[in-house]
Amino acid sequence: MPINVNDAQSILNPRDAGGEMLFRKAEEIGRELVDKKVSMSQIRKLFSEIKKIEYDAQKNYQYKLRLLKAQIGYTSGRFREFSYFKESFYNLIDKTLSGGEAELKRFKDFFEATIAYFRAFGGK
Repeated sequence: MPINVNDAQSILNPRDAGGEMLFRKAEEIGRELVDKKVSMSQIRKLFSEIKKIEYDAQKNYQYKLRLLKAQIGYTSGRFREFSYFKESFYNLIDKTLSGGEAELKRFKDFFEATIAYFRAFGGK
């Protein structure tokens, strides 16, 4: 099941120090991406862009998140199997945009954990 708005809020919540929801959902999405036959090459460019995003007080990072959202939409349009990923990450990006530095860090951690689980479950 894709990440809904409430899940996104829980995943990005910095008060959840153990990251229970973050890692549970990352595992779920990683497995689902493998099941839907998404390839690492479809994810690689997005992952590289996410790693470059840094928090700044002027909120320039928000521009980069919005650009990432557009890139995810483009990839989803090219590859149908990517639509599950799009549904989940659109909600996460929207919640990250309304947060601050801690939420951005957790968003990046979530994406990294999702990729790790994707690889662990045999994603190529």
